[in-house]
Amino acid sequence: MPDAPRLTIPAGTRFGYREGLPWQRRDRCLASAPEAIDIGPGLHLFVAPNGSGKTTLLRSLAGLLPFLEGGAVPPSGVHYVADELRADPELKPLTFFRSWFQGEALDLARSLAQTLRLDLNQQIGRLSRGNRQKVLLILAEVKAVFTRPGVLLMDEPLTGLDVETRAQVADLWASSAASMVRLVILHELESVRTADSLLSIHGGKLLHSRECRGGSWLATYQSLQA
Repeated sequence: MPDAPRLTIPAGTRFGYREGLPWQRRDRCLASAPEAIDIGPGLHLFVAPNGSGKTTLLRSLAGLLPFLEGGAVPPSGVHYVADELRADPELKPLTFFRSWFQGEALDLARSLAQTLRLDLNQQIGRLSRGNRQKVLLILAEVKAVFTRPGVLLMDEPLTGLDVETRAQVADLWASSAASMVRLVILHELESVRTADSLLSIHGGKLLHSRECRGGSWLATYQSLQA
């Protein structure tokens, strides 16, 4: 049996971006990890103020941006889900899913669309932000089931969703908690009842808490920002 996937960010890792002209590049560090962070299978929340570097870290973990120093040690198979669907606006969700899936995978996409109340025959360009987000969520969940990535990185996947749908998505995440490391940027902490840890950024430092403090993950986040 293969070992359970883990994501490790060594102490001293710095992430951000390089700015300036090509011959005068300067590093702009957004945050660094003062201590090593090691997370295993389950749901791990990533909550921090806007502009603090959340998306930059996820893109670095996915290999889309270089770390400024150090770097994470992910297992093989990392999937990154961006914060917004990018697809031909004239496509219908059903056509979109057919371009990705067939057989059992397509059946699962249809089933999830029914669960999340997504109209598969409405053009993507005419869908609300929340319904476009459902298309992206279904794409991510079906790919996760059939390709089994070690790490699934999700950038604000609950944006635009109503309260009921957020709860349904949280239940989907809970059902797959043992199979992968799921690191999710979000602000809707009230929608998630069960998680394994919370990461945040405060004062240029990447912080991590495995303990749910004060009875909620919102209180945990507030304690890390104090």
